[in-house]
Amino acid sequence: MRLAAALFAGLLGLVWATAAFAHAEPSRARPGDGAVLNEPPTDVVLVMTQEMARQAGANDIKVFDAAGNEVTREPAVIDPNDRRRLSVALPAGLAPGDYVVRWTTLSAEDGDTASGELRFRYDPAAAPNPGREVLQESLLGGGPTQAPPAAAVPWGEASGTGWVLAAAVGATMLILGVGAGVVFSRRGE
Repeated sequence: MRLAAALFAGLLGLVWATAAFAHAEPSRARPGDGAVLNEPPTDVVLVMTQEMARQAGANDIKVFDAAGNEVTREPAVIDPNDRRRLSVALPAGLAPGDYVVRWTTLSAEDGDTASGELRFRYDPAAAPNPGREVLQESLLGGGPTQAPPAAAVPWGEASGTGWVLAAAVGATMLILGVGAGVVFSRRGE
């Protein structure tokens, strides 16, 4: 019985550790990261891994052209029916070229901020490519997690490195919990 309690405590520690290091970061993006589009997109839509806090200016998407000029003219909005969905409209007549999408979020679940970049190209003459639309799979859904390139995101912010640390802390807590359970169960014999 004590061993079961120790295992439960260790698993609870693992869940806590992964939640503590999580951020509201994109799990899906449209256009996808690295996309090549023949038609200009009308908007940028990001679906985050967590719900975002409804706080003015805390969650935003800004799109910049290759010269570094911002092309977005209005702030991003959180979908009222899905607080994980953030989108921003793009102006009509977007010129062909390379674009950088910079996003920032404030998690409603843990109050942590995150930021990062995605890129797409609008080129009517190029071969179209949807890019990476799925950036992270659900932990329960399986499949690999694809974080943005390390150069685009600071360590621990919206990269996968935070998950490595969370998994290491959780595994350590699980081992300590099991060890404590074994020690206490043997004392009762």
